[in-house]
Amino acid sequence: MKNFLQRTIIVALLFISYTAAAQNTGSATGKVLNGKDKSPVDYASVAVKRLSDSVTVGGTNTTQTGTFTVSGLAPGKYKLYVVYIGLKSINQEFEITAAAPSKNFGNLTMEDTGVTLKGVTIQGEIPPVVVKKDTLEFDAKTIKVKENAVVEDVLKKLPGVEVAKDGTVTTQGETIKRVKVDGKDFMGTDPLMATRNLPADMVDKIQIIDDMSDQSKFSGVDDGNREKIINITTKNGVKNKGFVGNNTVGYGTNDRYDVNLSVSRFNESEQMSLIGQFNNVNKQNFGGGIGGGGGMRFGGGGGGPQKGITTTNMAGFNYADVYKSGTTFNASYRFNKTSLFNDQTSLTRNLLGDITTTNSSDLESTTERLNHVFNATLDTKIDSSISLRWQPNIAYAENNGNSLTLYNRQVLNNNTVGSQTYITNSKAPTLSNNLLLRKKFQRRGRTLSLNINTNFNDSDGNNFNKFSENTSVNGNPSVVNRDQLNDQDARSISNTARLVYTEPLNKTLSLELNYQNVYSFDNQEKGVYDFNPITQQYDLINAKFSNNFENTAYTNAIGFSFNKTQKKYNWQIGLAVQNIDQKRYDVTNNDTFDRSFVNLTPSAQFRYNFSNSKRLRINYNGRTAQPSISQIAPILDNTNTTTLPIGNPDLKPSFTNSLNIFYNNFDFASYRSLFIGAFINQQFNAFSTQSVVVQDPARPEDYGKIEQKSVNVDGNFSANVFGSVSQPIIKGNKLNFQIDLRGGYSKTTGFSGTLENITKSYSITNGYKLVSNLDKLDLIAGISGTINRDRYSVNVNSNTKYYTLSPNIDISYLLPGNIRIQSDLTYNKLTGRGAGFDTDYTLINAYVSRQFNRLTFKASVNDLLNQNTGVERNGGANTIQDLNYNVLKRYYMFSLTFALSKIAGVGMGGQGGGQRQGMGGMRMGGM
Repeated sequence: MKNFLQRTIIVALLFISYTAAAQNTGSATGKVLNGKDKSPVDYASVAVKRLSDSVTVGGTNTTQTGTFTVSGLAPGKYKLYVVYIGLKSINQEFEITAAAPSKNFGNLTMEDTGVTLKGVTIQGEIPPVVVKKDTLEFDAKTIKVKENAVVEDVLKKLPGVEVAKDGTVTTQGETIKRVKVDGKDFMGTDPLMATRNLPADMVDKIQIIDDMSDQSKFSGVDDGNREKIINITTKNGVKNKGFVGNNTVGYGTNDRYDVNLSVSRFNESEQMSLIGQFNNVNKQNFGGGIGGGGGMRFGGGGGGPQKGITTTNMAGFNYADVYKSGTTFNASYRFNKTSLFNDQTSLTRNLLGDITTTNSSDLESTTERLNHVFNATLDTKIDSSISLRWQPNIAYAENNGNSLTLYNRQVLNNNTVGSQTYITNSKAPTLSNNLLLRKKFQRRGRTLSLNINTNFNDSDGNNFNKFSENTSVNGNPSVVNRDQLNDQDARSISNTARLVYTEPLNKTLSLELNYQNVYSFDNQEKGVYDFNPITQQYDLINAKFSNNFENTAYTNAIGFSFNKTQKKYNWQIGLAVQNIDQKRYDVTNNDTFDRSFVNLTPSAQFRYNFSNSKRLRINYNGRTAQPSISQIAPILDNTNTTTLPIGNPDLKPSFTNSLNIFYNNFDFASYRSLFIGAFINQQFNAFSTQSVVVQDPARPEDYGKIEQKSVNVDGNFSANVFGSVSQPIIKGNKLNFQIDLRGGYSKTTGFSGTLENITKSYSITNGYKLVSNLDKLDLIAGISGTINRDRYSVNVNSNTKYYTLSPNIDISYLLPGNIRIQSDLTYNKLTGRGAGFDTDYTLINAYVSRQFNRLTFKASVNDLLNQNTGVERNGGANTIQDLNYNVLKRYYMFSLTFALSKIAGVGMGGQGGGQRQGMGGMRMGGM
């Protein structure tokens, strides 16, 4: 019966496909001209939509001669849309019949709006995706999301965009580091503040932009320094005195609570947003938080579950405006206080030549962090040719922690059993200031700019380190007890001044001359005091672990670059000569060590546009990195129960060659996309670690620890490649099928004693995903698998291979009466990690909600089967580490959301056009 049913479905699908193909034989053709000079408009966006349901059924870009053809049209009535930024859009209705299957529009004229790219106004309706220059623009109305959705939920459905569990957004292999709203920075450089807090209801377009540097935007010369950003354009009703946001209150079992606040007011160019979050369910809708893992790889799939249980209190405010003079100002302030409870066991194997050490530990800790962050940007014109951009940033952080660790170090047949109590109290104010002064001359392309960037950091910490160890060496026991205060102060200041002059050599070629001066100073002072049982104070100085070091560096660099810009391509090639004078001063011993280096730093980039939707980009740069003071200076530290750092004053700067390659092909009308890329790095004088296990019985306090000394090595290499294919399997992007493939290889050199140990690591990840775009059914389902291998030239018996398999499905349906049922299920299978760390578990979260106009009531459950498990493996040179940590498990929650949306000219309620009006905003607890 089962086989018969499967065959029947296959035959039916084949019949339907054949019938549809036989009927979809119509076409629409034409030629697009610029009304100003009747020249062809190349790479204009063309789309065809059915009149009955406004579904896009075909589309293309105009050729270099302005012509276009859209085929595969079934008999019916349609509307043609032609869009080009800066020109008035065209839309015309037409009909395809059996008697007249072809429609020739002849010459279509687009009139000039006189609007530049800095202030684009597009008349009429536009296709779901527009590709122009360095921007990929998605029409949010064509993306169907659930009620109460936020921007992140829209991003999850865009082809070529990946959203990790911690909220990190990547596209085309690059991480999004900034999000703007209507072209203005939102909450500084924290993208999560926008993607996880702003409601989807307010979004008109999502723009993914290859953003040029401020210097390039000013001079008009592309210097190749770009970053991928997201710009959210809001609906006209929002811009015109719109008021959007939500209040959410949730309470559940085990005293779990989740309270969210998101209120934004828009008045033409003015923006104001107030955001708050208070919960103990591991939700952080902002960056820079605690938890979430670390290390090279994660065992849970997709980033793994968050470590520990976090309580969060956060409030933030953002303001932005553009004044009549053209001056742009925005500022934001954020306060957050987090408390993390972590219960963790670990097993670490260190592969040191013919010796393998094993360290096992049980850690229980509570960490409290307090942060205040303020940043602002002022961009103004002093006169018609001189402009100023000022960006001050102020931050203050407090960190208080208390941990208890029980550990066991084993070397051959000898072992150390110990316990450590470690209490941290630190404060760290940080100041930074960026000033950019720009001058334009009468000749187009001739510019002069001065950029000054200053950073100041001052941290003060009092750490209490108390440990007790019992060591047995060849049957001889010894006991070590320590109770110490570590008074640590660290100060650093840096100032970078960069002067850039650009000169046009002809219409397409320009020369850039640049000079850069960098001053940096770093001071680390540590006073270690033993507890005095007589005075009951920490007043006995421990000279062995007390120290004071200063590191000063002066850098001068002069360089040039040639930049060529054509319609189809542009390239840049440059070279700089860099001189570094470094001075290290041991204040404690009054010892000075000076060094100087000269480096060449080349750069090159090439961009080619095969068409408006097919692009190739190649970037290369060579850069140096200076060793830190902790790598150079012999700063002894006994707070780590497994390692002992050893300074290396002879450490040289490292040099890295980086090559990045990207190719993308996007068919905007069909949503078919292909992204391919590679990141390749080669290092010379790379910073590596020489590890030697302490086996001296005369050093019972250090026995079994690993002395780690930073050394320079050659031959380090890494390569990461990725590919993503997205293909709709139902027209109109109703159901999209995506395939992702990533591969990585790295070769790192370390030392096991005097033996050189080369670690070769391989990883392959393959994923498949289905994404729906339907009115009532919301579906994201997929499966991903990862294979990791580590191979060691020494200790080949410790070579590892381990796997992660993670199928998942997130599905919901809107029932009559505005009742939605939802469930997301993830199965994780982890193998190859060893006893106690191989596991498989299933996570199920579910909810049912009922919407009452502006109110939404929700009943939800987190981890329905109570199986959530924290397992992680980290691999590296000479080291294999397995972790098992506490995670948030099952709880039930009831929550209520009140929508504050008030959008001018937009009605409330209804499930249409992608998002429900008036019901956007934060997700509730338990989702």
